[in-house]
Amino acid sequence: MKIYNTLHIKLLLVLVVAFLTGCAEEFLDEPKNTGGISEEIVFSDRDAVQAFITGIYARYKGQWDDDLTDDNLVNGNNSNADTGGLYAMYFARTVKGNDLIQAPSWFLFDYAHENRGASFRRTSFTWTFNYEIINYANVLIEGLAESTSLDDATKREFTAVAKTLRAFHYFQLALEFAPNYNNDRSVARLPIYTEATTVDSEGRAPSSLSNVYDLILSDLNEAIPDLTEDRLGKSYINRSVANGILARVLLVTQDNWSLASSAARAAYGGDAAAAVVSSAWGTGFDDLSDQDWLWGHFQDGSNETNFFWMAPFVFMDHLTLSFQATYVNTNFRDEFADSDVRKLFSDIYSSTTPYREFVTTKFEFTFASDVPLMRKSEMVLIDAEAQYNLGNEPEARNLLFALQKERDANATLSVSSGNALLEEILLERRKELYGEIGVEWFDAKRLSRPINRDAIHRVVVDVPADSELFYLNIPQSEIDANPNMPENINQ
Repeated sequence: MKIYNTLHIKLLLVLVVAFLTGCAEEFLDEPKNTGGISEEIVFSDRDAVQAFITGIYARYKGQWDDDLTDDNLVNGNNSNADTGGLYAMYFARTVKGNDLIQAPSWFLFDYAHENRGASFRRTSFTWTFNYEIINYANVLIEGLAESTSLDDATKREFTAVAKTLRAFHYFQLALEFAPNYNNDRSVARLPIYTEATTVDSEGRAPSSLSNVYDLILSDLNEAIPDLTEDRLGKSYINRSVANGILARVLLVTQDNWSLASSAARAAYGGDAAAAVVSSAWGTGFDDLSDQDWLWGHFQDGSNETNFFWMAPFVFMDHLTLSFQATYVNTNFRDEFADSDVRKLFSDIYSSTTPYREFVTTKFEFTFASDVPLMRKSEMVLIDAEAQYNLGNEPEARNLLFALQKERDANATLSVSSGNALLEEILLERRKELYGEIGVEWFDAKRLSRPINRDAIHRVVVDVPADSELFYLNIPQSEIDANPNMPENINQ
C-alpha cells in the first residue's frame, strides 16, 4: 500500500491558529508544511496537538495534484477543481442524482456516472484523501498514547477527536467503494488500518464490510462520551458533530433506530422547532455562524476559495463570476410551494434548452463563502425517519412539521401514514439539503432505490437499485502497490 504525505515521522503541522475573539466564526490560517518536527515535540504540549488537529481539518480544504500528492510543487499546482478535499467528494455525489443537472464542466463524468474506473482521478483521489486522513488519525492516537507529557484528560479528549475522524472517513470509504451494507455485509473491499503507516508499510488485505462498520461504530461509541461541546469553532468536531455522524451511520445500518433518534437529538439539541430556525435561505447560504449549522468549512476570504473554488457555490451561483455549471430540474423545482422560502429558482437565461431552464440562488459564491457539512435540520429529519421506523408516526409527523412550518408559513401537519409518510420525509430531505452533501444519492444507495432521470437532463441515465454504479472501483495504484489486495477485486 502506498501512503501519500505520511505523517508518521514528519508531521504536517499548523503552528499558528488564530480566531476572532467575540465573533461567531473562527479564522484559520492556511497550514504550512513543517517537515522535521518530531512526534516527541508535537505530543508534548496541548497547543501543539491542537495545531496538528487544525492541520488535519485544513486538508479538508486542500487540493490534490494530478499525481495525488499535496500542493507543494516547485513550479506550481497542477490540481483540479474536482479533487479538492471533502467538498469535492460531496459534490460528486450531488450531481449523480435527478434533482440537479451538471453542464459540460467539472464533475461532468460524475454526473454521467462514468467516473468510477480503477485509473480515474475520482477513484484515486477519493481513496487517497480518506486513507490519508485515517493515517493522520492513527498518528494522533498513537502519539497521544505514547506521550509522557500530556495529562490523561487531554489524551482522552484528543483521542476521541481522532477516533471520530477515523470513523467518519472509514464511513466515506464504505459508501464510496462498497455495495449497500444491507445487501452483503461479507463483501471485502477495504483494508482496515488502526496503526500509523509509512511508505514502507505493507498493505493489508481487505476486511469484510461488517468489520469496517464494526470499527466505525466502535470508534464513535468510544469517542462520544469523551467529547465535549467546546471547540475552537464550527470547523472542528465536538460531541454534537460526532453524534450527527453516528446518526448518519445508523441511517445506513438501519438496525438501531432508537439510537439513531437519540444520536440525532443529541446533535440538534432535542428541541426541533428551535433547531431548524435559519437565516441562511435567500442570503447565500454561506455563513458558518447560522445557528442551524453544526459543522462546516470556514473560508477566510483571501487565500482559500479564490484558489480552490469550492463547490457547491462556484458551480451553482450563476449571478457572479464562477463556473455557472449546475442547473435545477424543473420537476424538482415544482415540488416546492410558492410560499416556501427555499423556492429560490429563477429562469435567468430564457433558454430553449430544457436542462438550462432554472438555476438556484440558494448558494452565493464569494471568496469568503463558508461550506455546510452538517446542519441541525438534517438531524431533525433523521429523527423523524427514526421515529417512523420505530412505529411512532405521530412523532414523526410532528418532527417533520417542525421543519416544514419554519420553511413555509402555509405548511400544514402531514396526514400521511405508512410508506407515504416515509416518502414525505425523504422528499423533505431532498428539498432541505440539495446541493450540500449528496443527499439524493446517499438515500438511494442506503435504501436500495434506483436513480432514474427524466428527459429534461443533459445526460439521461437510469441507475438500477444496487447497481455497481453506486460504488467506485478499487484504484489500480492500490492493487499494484498492495500485495494483499486481490488483483481481480474489480471483476
